[in-house]
Amino acid sequence: MTNFFKLNRLHRMCAALGLLACAAFAPACAAEGVTGDGETELAAGGEETELVDSESSPITNGSAATAWMRQRVVSLGNCTGVIVSRNHVLTAAHCNPVEGTTKVRFYSTSNTPNSPATDVIDVVFRPGVNPWTDDLEDTSGDFADIAVLTLASPIPSTSVVASIDLNYPGEDGTGTQVGRGLHDGASNSTSLLKYATNGLYSDNVDGGYFYTNDDRTDDGDSGGPIFTHGDRVSGVLWGNWWVAFAQRNKYTSTEYYFDWILDNIGYTGNGAYSQTLQNKLIDGWPYEMVSGNLRKCKYACEHDSQCIAYSHIGGLENHCYLYDDMGDGPVTFSGGTSGIK
Repeated sequence: MTNFFKLNRLHRMCAALGLLACAAFAPACAAEGVTGDGETELAAGGEETELVDSESSPITNGSAATAWMRQRVVSLGNCTGVIVSRNHVLTAAHCNPVEGTTKVRFYSTSNTPNSPATDVIDVVFRPGVNPWTDDLEDTSGDFADIAVLTLASPIPSTSVVASIDLNYPGEDGTGTQVGRGLHDGASNSTSLLKYATNGLYSDNVDGGYFYTNDDRTDDGDSGGPIFTHGDRVSGVLWGNWWVAFAQRNKYTSTEYYFDWILDNIGYTGNGAYSQTLQNKLIDGWPYEMVSGNLRKCKYACEHDSQCIAYSHIGGLENHCYLYDDMGDGPVTFSGGTSGIK
């Protein structure tokens, strides 16, 4: 959405609410020195109401990041990011990352990042997204404040690739928000990493995004991950938004853009398995079934410590079965692809 339409909408709100009421509203994406987008949201009463995002509030009662968070999260100067391959980081598009200019710093045994920094040599946005014109919707009309950054060199040995959560938990779930922003409203010149827990407000990721119950982020947290089901990434932070009579944090869903992310990090699953068994099915009982293509099946097994083998059945079913026990070994099975991790 262009600034022209944002200003027109704000002017209409001022006419309806009065100038004093409008003065309480301000942009709220959570990158330091970067402004966010505006859009129409659905209020709790079911009526579509034009709302303008209000200023960010700090992470309240935030705690120092633990080891597994430090291993997966990075500092991007004025933003936060998360590692998704040994050569790639995800962040928010509105952080305006630029190849050859943006640098990434990693955390190891400390909650402040290491030196020296690693250069970003390539930046990819969703088609149609242009953060410099405040356009964060892709050509499909979905919210897509997300960017894939390619690093000049692999991540250090002290860092870990974060897994993408393939199943958004829904409105009954909780998440762990991590960022290096202005926590508790105080200066954070050392990029200190902190986290906070939050409930999830949205019941799905339709449209490419979801909300938390509360606003617990501040400037500099943009692009930072929210982890669900333990240490799995569900989204990267845009900022905060007034919706259904509360300030909530808005995240671009990594599950929604899963295939696009894998396309841009070059993930195929090759090399992740000691043996590939064409047209065979592991003899045993699966502990989990995942819906999706063969690449997603390989990713699900590779990023699950419990999984030792998979079987994928294409066609109308397009199902992936994960195994933690090989049983008596593989048996012939026509139409499927299996692999041992």
